[in-house]
Amino acid sequence: LQFLYLIGLRRKGTALATMMRSLLMLALCAAAHGAVGLHGPTAVPAGWRATGGRAAPDAVFHNVMLGLKRGNGAALKELVAEVSNPRGAKYLQYPSYEEMGALVRPAAHHTAAVKGWLAAHGVAVVSEHPHGDYMKVSATAAQLEAMVGCELVEFEHTESGKRVHRAVDGIRVPDDVAAALDTVTGFTSFPLMSGAAVAADAGAPPGALGDMGCRVTPPIVRSTYNVTASAAPSGKNIQAIAQFSGQYVNDGVLAATCATSVWEGEKCAVSKYVGDKNVPTEEGAESMLDTEYIVPVSGDHETWVYTYASFDFCGDLQTFGSDVTGESTHPTVISISYGSQYIGACPSESMARFAADVEKMAGMGITVMIASGDDGSGHVVRQGVNAGKLAPSYPASIPHAIAVGATSWAEGTSGAEVAATAFGSGGGFSWDFDMPSYQTDAAQQYLRTVPDQPTLAFAKTGRGTPDVSALGESFLIGT
Repeated sequence: LQFLYLIGLRRKGTALATMMRSLLMLALCAAAHGAVGLHGPTAVPAGWRATGGRAAPDAVFHNVMLGLKRGNGAALKELVAEVSNPRGAKYLQYPSYEEMGALVRPAAHHTAAVKGWLAAHGVAVVSEHPHGDYMKVSATAAQLEAMVGCELVEFEHTESGKRVHRAVDGIRVPDDVAAALDTVTGFTSFPLMSGAAVAADAGAPPGALGDMGCRVTPPIVRSTYNVTASAAPSGKNIQAIAQFSGQYVNDGVLAATCATSVWEGEKCAVSKYVGDKNVPTEEGAESMLDTEYIVPVSGDHETWVYTYASFDFCGDLQTFGSDVTGESTHPTVISISYGSQYIGACPSESMARFAADVEKMAGMGITVMIASGDDGSGHVVRQGVNAGKLAPSYPASIPHAIAVGATSWAEGTSGAEVAATAFGSGGGFSWDFDMPSYQTDAAQQYLRTVPDQPTLAFAKTGRGTPDVSALGESFLIGT
């Protein structure tokens, strides 16, 4: 009994100390001269719990991204509208890389304010985007907590046991820094802890394409959509995929698939990896699905893979945005198979910034295609429940991205296609982004004529997804 009583005292003492530390942090934040809110709180997804722990003061966060406010936002929107309109005089007349940099470069006093803030906390800039609109820094937990007035709290995923340190109570920075920044990311969002909506023969040896009822192969995709050698001229484009959350490409498995799936003389390999290191021995179903189809199906094109392994999905999207636009030679088509239909999975500030990144990509001639989700109309979803609301997947809901839904054949391996049946292909109207003008007529027609509309709340004036749909289930992949 005495032992249990002492444990109780220690627990009470620990709780009291934690509470006092939190109050102290809030007091320091409030007392900071001119500190204002930059990000609101982060929603903790279902399946994660706070352990009561905290990041060690000397723990290093290597992928902290600062998104500086771009210049000439209205001019960028006008440019994107002009180069994207097939009826316009400037259709496909993209600016040079240098011209885009001159258009969006942040104001000099904003850049100076951010660098002065970093220097005051002893934090150096690791890299700076050629256009000046992103900075990457590496900082300790103690430095970050002092810079943004937060605590880096430990969370555990109850099913997998994975642990991360995240700041979930919002971010505050000095007023001159807040005027210069859109976002600070790299330690505020959670991993996407969900399986890929594909069927793979996990029991087969590397490179073996076993049969688990999977009917779709690269040659069948080519046949279904009439992709011929003449329709896919070589050397014209660079294509890419992005992989997140510990998913990697196994080049050996890709080579085995290519051996049975390509035209004679066609190259079939990843040409370049960008971002974090690819780990071939830890291949993921999502990454293998993407590469085993985009590479052999599309012809003799160069393929890049963008890799992000920090398990901070919302922040990693912005790192990806910086990497894609950070080189004058870049892909023209990029595929992303990740997202969440959980409202609040990413802070609104991060969502708006990545949407602006995709808008910038559109102005550079880069088409971003994003899977529209696996949770149907988006009420009960993989990261939680949307409390009486229906929601499409982010980032597929970004207006300047092309959201892609999933179909399957009505029967056999050809002919009419119907909505996917193995999972709920995601779609709906966004709560975060307004409906673009090009969707207004079609959406209003739908709302007027479709009788069986949902009883749960949905955003009737929001951006609608998906934009297009194609085969999305029963894909055979090697593992």
